[in-house]
Amino acid sequence: MSEFDPASFRAMSIDGYDMADGVFRAQYTLRGSTSGDVSFTEVVDFTAALGDRRPDDRLLRLLALTCSPSYYKAAAPPRVEVGFPTTELERHYLGELIAGGLGEFAYRNSLPDALAPTIAGPDAEPEATTVDGWDPDAEPLVPVGGGKDSVVSIEALKRAGFHPTLFSVNKFDPIDRCIDISGLGSVRVTRRIDPALIEANARGAHNGHVPVTAINSVIGLVVADATGLGPVVLSNERSSNVGNITWMGRDVNHQWSKSVSYETLLRDTLAAYGFNPDRYFSLLRPLSESEIADRFRTSPQYFRDFISCNRPFAIDAGRRGATWCGHCPKCLFVYGLMAPRLGRAEVEAIFGHDLFSDVENRPGFEDIVGLGVHKPFECVGEYYEAAESLVAVLDDDDWRGVPLVEEFRSRRAELEKVSVAYASERDGVVDVDYVPARYAAALDRS
Repeated sequence: MSEFDPASFRAMSIDGYDMADGVFRAQYTLRGSTSGDVSFTEVVDFTAALGDRRPDDRLLRLLALTCSPSYYKAAAPPRVEVGFPTTELERHYLGELIAGGLGEFAYRNSLPDALAPTIAGPDAEPEATTVDGWDPDAEPLVPVGGGKDSVVSIEALKRAGFHPTLFSVNKFDPIDRCIDISGLGSVRVTRRIDPALIEANARGAHNGHVPVTAINSVIGLVVADATGLGPVVLSNERSSNVGNITWMGRDVNHQWSKSVSYETLLRDTLAAYGFNPDRYFSLLRPLSESEIADRFRTSPQYFRDFISCNRPFAIDAGRRGATWCGHCPKCLFVYGLMAPRLGRAEVEAIFGHDLFSDVENRPGFEDIVGLGVHKPFECVGEYYEAAESLVAVLDDDDWRGVPLVEEFRSRRAELEKVSVAYASERDGVVDVDYVPARYAAALDRS
């Protein structure tokens, strides 16, 4: 197997895209290597969700751009060449997607230049202005991730009289279980990353985190538009706006494609296409992770089936676990957040054992509560949320004698200091959300 040398590639081209028999394909090529070009094809099968409906070409074009960072990152060349006509705003969208969505990838691989490639290609002719015939009162499409956040959205909408269609990309057991419990209808799209990319990774290509939520968001927009549904309603919370680390003057945020920054970028792009930007928003944007946990505790029917751990969602089905791993940052954060809300017996039943009893979890909990290195590169909430929850555990006699609880008891003053620092940082901050009044009312009454 020959070595893959990322530095030998001078450009990536986004060659084109097509849609035939319900299957979307986008082609990408890394160019300029002395060993030859390397081509990839992204495949998204919409057949089960759309049948013979033809999606709007503007959204397909946007999908081709949005999937490109997965392949660009293999070599992170200095130039991206778009092989089909695009507008200046679309090229701006791609530049921002790379700069924000690949921040963690660039940091971990020490590739700051990867975040600012030159983006070039033919200009698109101005499109005729059309009236968006979309019906904002049509029932929403709600992506389901298998965790607590989408459950809170689903149940809030149901209580308010909505009848959402649930949506997922690829088949994962925790997602299917949550959909079944909800009692709602659902659609699924299948996405396949080119196996040639996995092979390139094994040969030395750069690898790392990509903005998956951005990809799934645009896939959702394609489905909602083609099937006459209302808005794509995400479940991204306020806490996802907060980054993990500052690096070379940049805010590196593992959750960038869940943040209000990406939400704004996508909505602005939709508006430039002539679409109503309210086709896309996050219902939970006004809420913190703590507030979401408070609401999730009222939905016990999901307690044994939701999972936020990444292990059951591995791309390679052979590497998927069936339940929580009990050690990753997501497991530790959710355990710590839910412990004072559900009590020791319940969280132990959900996770299979007591995560505070395992002293090997100490560094992970330290990172989550703000006493460690930095906020973990995972979908976890802010320091103050984890610190406040841990302080509440310290005050619960059921947890006395548990190894890590006793260790953190001696550091109570440090934990309380984290919350005080947060209050100071939040003073005067105005949060942005795009939740339409009709949906905000559903959130308020839940």
